[in-house]
Amino acid sequence: MKKMKRFCVIGYPINHSKSPSLHEAGFQEMGIEAEFEAVQVKAEDLEDWMKNEFPKYDGVAVTIPHKEKIRQFVDEETPAAKSIGAINTLYRENGKVIGTNTDCMGALKAIQSELLDLKEKNVLILGAGGASRAVIFALKTAEANVVILNRTLEKAAQLADEFEVNFIEELGVSEVDHLDLIVNATSVGLKAWNTPLDAKFLSPHQVVFDMVYDPLETRLLAEADEVGCRIITGDKMLVFQAIEQFKLWHGIELESQVMENAFFA
Repeated sequence: MKKMKRFCVIGYPINHSKSPSLHEAGFQEMGIEAEFEAVQVKAEDLEDWMKNEFPKYDGVAVTIPHKEKIRQFVDEETPAAKSIGAINTLYRENGKVIGTNTDCMGALKAIQSELLDLKEKNVLILGAGGASRAVIFALKTAEANVVILNRTLEKAAQLADEFEVNFIEELGVSEVDHLDLIVNATSVGLKAWNTPLDAKFLSPHQVVFDMVYDPLETRLLAEADEVGCRIITGDKMLVFQAIEQFKLWHGIELESQVMENAFFA
């Protein structure tokens, strides 16, 4: 009898995770005998969990607060995980535990759903945290011109230096005309009706991507839509990064619609 494959997502807290429903939709679509669960793991228990529980799984998704700490418990990291400094996916290859990061590919594919060719496009990244690192890595790969704007100037300067991109202290209205894409990589707008950017900086020729997905229509996106910008909601990145995980674990390229439907189910 064929052994059922087991997958999970670990984090703390974990109840909010959409990963189980996204991946289970993929299993159903492709007729894969597998299960996907959400497992709550506290930060202080991570090492024990990796030692004793990880071996029971065929693949593991990693979310907050473990994306950085888990790096010390893998045999190898992919170039993406190394550059971003975070792992969100574990898989096995030739008996080794490999850590990678599919958030960057998720961000890139989400952006390309509205702006396919990013070469030489001018992109403003709001924020200088972990989410920014993944999206900057993706945009650099696509040869876009990236500039970072962050509340703490020192953090923006540090990140810009590391990724060899630019940063600014403040945004002037005159610069709006040159921006092709604006990405909110902060948590501003998460479960609250506020925005990280004044609407005066929005212009109809821009694409605006908000990585926040609760709510899906953030204030930033609502105001961008009103101005006439093309908008990208946060579910897109979540779905595309999960599709990358699915491909790694099963060798199958899943249609995005399958997981998108599951996201809204």
